[in-house]
Amino acid sequence: MAQVCVVLLTAPYLAAYTVHTGFFRARFNASVASSTAHLLALTRISSGRWLLRQLVLSQIPVLCWVFLSTGVTLFIIGLQVTAALKIFTIVVIYSLAAGAVGMLCAQVFQDTLFGTECATLFWCVLIGGALLLNPLQRYVDDPQPFIRIVLHLNPLIAVHGIFEGLDIFRNPVLYERTPVTSYAYRYPNPWYLVGVWQLVIGGCCFLGTWWMCRSRSYNR
Repeated sequence: MAQVCVVLLTAPYLAAYTVHTGFFRARFNASVASSTAHLLALTRISSGRWLLRQLVLSQIPVLCWVFLSTGVTLFIIGLQVTAALKIFTIVVIYSLAAGAVGMLCAQVFQDTLFGTECATLFWCVLIGGALLLNPLQRYVDDPQPFIRIVLHLNPLIAVHGIFEGLDIFRNPVLYERTPVTSYAYRYPNPWYLVGVWQLVIGGCCFLGTWWMCRSRSYNR
């Protein structure tokens, strides 16, 4: 869970900073380049590849940290190899998805820090969705359908699937502050379905960033 939280906090900033600065650097270079090179820079394939490359490269530092921290838990704590591989895979997915969200927010608000804050707020809402069900009960008679959505979109829930028997809602603090335990609930099955939803979110944000970059390039 600590790895997931660190990735969701750092990945948006790394991607937002890399793409935001790279986009304006490309704009400056295009302003002094020939018209042919300018047209080539605006093609869909080249702009999409550039954006994807920036996203992947921006996540190298955090992925290196994830690899090292997973190795520490593998050899020192005695974590099972299969569990370590699952954790590394799901965290890589979260890193790319969170980076895509950070890129989109940075493009929308035209500011790296403010975009990162909005992306962080987005992930906080997904993680704390179970707590937000309390005020929802005042307006909805049966919040159980929303519980399913909250569990599928919460990035921390995948950790529960990797470590069988782990149930965060049986924690005394959350047990009193969320209505989830008052209803019949089941974690997403299979557990990696949570990662699939994160990929969908990241893919939509990546396409949105791609479209915004191309639109602003044409409007130069």
